[in-house]
Amino acid sequence: MSENAKRFWVRVKVVAVKKPCKAGHKVGDEVVFTYNQVEGSMCFDAMCTMIPKVHSLRYNARFPWLKDPKDPARHSCPDEGNVVYELSQITGED
Repeated sequence: MSENAKRFWVRVKVVAVKKPCKAGHKVGDEVVFTYNQVEGSMCFDAMCTMIPKVHSLRYNARFPWLKDPKDPARHSCPDEGNVVYELSQITGED
């Protein structure tokens, strides 16, 4: 990666729980994906399905379905969408 390329960290926040989550997620729970770590605890199934979005956001991708590219991206749990997450870029350090 070039020295001038900007890398982001990604914050994932639980914003809705439609019915109790098997992993115990609650509204307000957060996980941060840094350069080489995951800070926090997250259901493995949810994490696996959101990794493409997390990886894209780390490298400043823009999602065409968002009106403002800086708006958080939403992601629903693969278990019937019972948990809804917001994914946001944050400035991190390597």
